Amino acid sequence: MYADGYSFDMSERHPTQEHKSSPKPYILLTVITVVFIYLLAFTLVNTQQVHVSFVVASAETALIWVMLASAGLGLVLGILGTVLLRHRHHRRHP
Repeated sequence: MYADGYSFDMSERHPTQEHKSSPKPYILLTVITVVFIYLLAFTLVNTQQVHVSFVVASAETALIWVMLASAGLGLVLGILGTVLLRHRHHRRHP
């Protein structure tokens, strides 16, 4: 007991320290599982062969590879464009 008459009991829990079960991890796991199943089905459906013609060459490949390559190229170009614009803006406004 302290001089002012109050005591400090270690067994008492602060309201913010209570362990509550959050549904957040289960929702995230469910969303990841659904997206994975969708991507797997998407891949299995798009296996037919397609003819791809480039400027200097052509190739025969599965449609899914063409789609994934296009998405990857778009992602890389989008990131590169964002980095270049941010760099240009940073140079003008230090």
